[in-house]
Amino acid sequence: MEDFAEQIKNVWEDNKTEFEESTDGWLRALEKSKKIISQARKQFHQWNPLRVYVSVTRATSNSRVLFSLRFFGQEVAEVFVKDKKVTLRLKRHCNKNKEYFECTLKDGDYDWNGKEAREFRKHFKDLALSSKGKPEVRSIEHRIESKIICEMLKTEKKQKFHGTLSNIRPVTIGGCPLQFPVLIAASSGKPKKGKGNIDILARRKGKDNKTRISVWELKRPSEYKHATSQAYIYALTLLQVLRHTKKGSEWYKLFGFKGPIPKPLEIETVVAITGDQRDKFNREKAKLEKNTSSNINGDSIKLYVAYYMEESQSIKFERSPFRENQ
Repeated sequence: MEDFAEQIKNVWEDNKTEFEESTDGWLRALEKSKKIISQARKQFHQWNPLRVYVSVTRATSNSRVLFSLRFFGQEVAEVFVKDKKVTLRLKRHCNKNKEYFECTLKDGDYDWNGKEAREFRKHFKDLALSSKGKPEVRSIEHRIESKIICEMLKTEKKQKFHGTLSNIRPVTIGGCPLQFPVLIAASSGKPKKGKGNIDILARRKGKDNKTRISVWELKRPSEYKHATSQAYIYALTLLQVLRHTKKGSEWYKLFGFKGPIPKPLEIETVVAITGDQRDKFNREKAKLEKNTSSNINGDSIKLYVAYYMEESQSIKFERSPFRENQ
C-alpha cells in the first residue's frame, strides 16, 4: 500500500488550480453569507425532529439563504429565506417524501407559517413518535449521523451520548451543522479526484485543554466497507486545505478556532461503527499504520473508533473513543 499522504499530495498537485478555485469559492460564499445565515435562522423555529443544515455548495446571496431541511438526515424540503419572509420549498422532494414517509404535499412554495407548512411539520413530528425515533429512511447512515449531531449539540455535558463523551461540538454556521465537501473521494478506500463529504466535522476539547479538529466517518449498523481508510483520507485532505491553500487560516477560523493554525496541528479521526465490526477495524487500522505515516511534516493524524448503539431518540457509545485523553 502506497502512503496515503503521498498519494493525496500527488492528486492535489495534479489539480492544484482547480482545487484552489473551488475551495476559495466555497469560503467566499460562506464568509459572505455567515451573518445572513444567522439572521435568517432567527426568522423561524426548527420544529424538531426536522433540522436545518447549511451546505458549503448551497447557493446564497446578500439577500437570501437556502437551507436544507432534513428528517433524521434525509432531505425532505428546503427552507428559503428572503427579506425576513420564510418559505417551505419542495423541489423534486414530493415523490421521495411520499415513498418513504407517506407525506403527500406537492412540490411548490408554501408560507412557513401557513396551513400547508404547519401540517407538513406536524406530519413529520407524528412520524418520529410513531416510529419511536427509527423511521425508515433512504440512508440509515444519515439517520445515525443526525442523531450523533443532535448529541453533540446538547449543552449539558452529562447528557451527551449518555455521559460517554463530552466537550465536543459540531462545526456550525449560524447554529446550523456545516456539511463540508472534499475534492478527493475515498469511498473506494483509495484517494482519487472526485467528490466526497466529511460526515461530521467537529471540535473537541481534551483534558489538556487543547481543542482539536475532529473528523467523523460513520457507517450504518453491521457495515464497515473502507471506513478507516476513508476517514484517514478525508482528514489528510482537510489538512491539505488548511496547510497548502492560500486561505487555510481563514478556513480554520471559520471552523470556530481563534488565532493562527498551531504548529504542530493535530487532527483526530473517529470511525463510528457498531461493535460487530471490531475485527475489521482492527485489521484495517493495523494495515494503515504499517503503510501510512501519521506524522505529516510535523502535523499528525490520530485515529480513534467509537462503537455506537442506536436508541429511539439518541446514540450512546460503549465507551469514550478517546478514553484516557477525553
